[in-house]
Amino acid sequence: MNLFQLILKQMRQRALSTWLTLLSVVLGVALATAIMLIRRESEKLFGQTDYGYDIIIGAKASPLQLVLNTVYHIDRSPGNIPYKLYPQMLRGGEFFPMVRIAVPVATGDSYKGQRIIGTLPKLFGFEDDGVTPLPADRVLEYRPGRKFEFSAGRVFHGKKFEAVIGSEITARTGLKLGDKFKATHGTAPGAAPDEHDEEWTVVGVLKPTRTAADRVIYISLESFYAIGGHADALQQQAAIRLGANPLDVTRPPATKPADPHDHDHEPPATQQGSDHDDHDHGHAHNDHDHEDHAGHDHGPATTPAADAHDHHDHGDDHGHHHGAYELNPDGTINVTLPQDTLALSAILVQTRGAIFNQQLIYTFMNRDTAAAVNPAGVMREFFGTFLDPTTKAWQAVAMMVNLVAIVAILVSIYNSVSARMRDIAILRALGATRARILTLICAEAGLIGLIGGAAGLLFGHAIAAVGSQYLEASIGESLRWWMVSADEWLYLLAVTVVAVLAGLVPALKAYRSPVAENLVSV
Repeated sequence: MNLFQLILKQMRQRALSTWLTLLSVVLGVALATAIMLIRRESEKLFGQTDYGYDIIIGAKASPLQLVLNTVYHIDRSPGNIPYKLYPQMLRGGEFFPMVRIAVPVATGDSYKGQRIIGTLPKLFGFEDDGVTPLPADRVLEYRPGRKFEFSAGRVFHGKKFEAVIGSEITARTGLKLGDKFKATHGTAPGAAPDEHDEEWTVVGVLKPTRTAADRVIYISLESFYAIGGHADALQQQAAIRLGANPLDVTRPPATKPADPHDHDHEPPATQQGSDHDDHDHGHAHNDHDHEDHAGHDHGPATTPAADAHDHHDHGDDHGHHHGAYELNPDGTINVTLPQDTLALSAILVQTRGAIFNQQLIYTFMNRDTAAAVNPAGVMREFFGTFLDPTTKAWQAVAMMVNLVAIVAILVSIYNSVSARMRDIAILRALGATRARILTLICAEAGLIGLIGGAAGLLFGHAIAAVGSQYLEASIGESLRWWMVSADEWLYLLAVTVVAVLAGLVPALKAYRSPVAENLVSV
């Protein structure tokens, strides 16, 4: 009978003790592995530096809240910024020398719990007509080298009630290509639905990006602003920004019964440019910002104010009035509010280099209109301040659990040796050397550590897989739970080595035991 067979026989003879010891090792290693994996992947996820843009311009509030709301589509929006900042990023604008690409976004509505984002076709690499592609170097990347692509359909028209949905929207809401839907006021879960009258048609479905964008519905900024009720809120905010007393700013009479939960449009009295309880409104009109497109200089984008002048006097000769917008015979829309009442949630910016990144941040730091933050820097700080210490604390707990497991191996094998002293004496009498006995017991301890550690490694990844599913469901981002790092292999080796060392104590007891005395004992 070889050494391995002897070890297995001894483990079978005390199966209950062996299984309990293995279980303690599995649980300790699984906990430590899961924490190591989650810590590593959360650092990549929340402490990442691989954004396709290096500046987010938004309200002067918490930088972390701005990044979480804009990039990960969680948390409330910190407020609005004037729409007029966006044309200043384009050719001829104040910030154009520092800015290579700029894309505005607006949030505030949802559909079946999934966030609706108002933006421009340029986010997906197209002009406002939804047909003409932009030059490749003028398309914003959501990750370096990765741009939005379509699995079906096309991009929405910049002036129509059309929508593009993320890859997970169909599974989450049932929406598919060609379907029509209505937006729901606000994004707060659990609130009573307040459905808007406007209706969008899904014209495109994005390929999976493995980011929060997969669970977002994108519509044009023009149609976002045309949503009923947005105009009233924007006018109130504009009045407050101009110095009006919030108590004197009243809403026009409601056109339908008030909803007790529908309070998001009320402008806060304490926050200038607020998003009235997570209901942002933004708008862009005719975004002809071909900054460097074929070397042409078209100047800043035209604005809704200009369209208002063009269409107010014509009445129904050219379109039908629908509150804050006109509907043209070809299905396009024109909003009719002045530009100075319009607002955005944020502007995604790719600057022309690191020096311009810092210059833009410094510029907005010293202005009252908005703030400019580096998302990578904000998330690194967030990870270093909150996530890293927490995971280190949990890792310390996991190490204590592992220590208990190693002690369990020592106690289990020590008790086993005490009960097997006669068997060990017989082996010695049959010619087994003391070194062989020592090797037998240490190898048994090491095998328990190896098997328990390997099973714990698999179980730890299974725990991380469950955590990844939860993260994907809540924020649209997932962990690479299947990846095994070099640290994990080293940890498994360390567990095995420590288990062997734990077996030395009972092994030395067997090594020193007198053969004759144990043979005659009953």
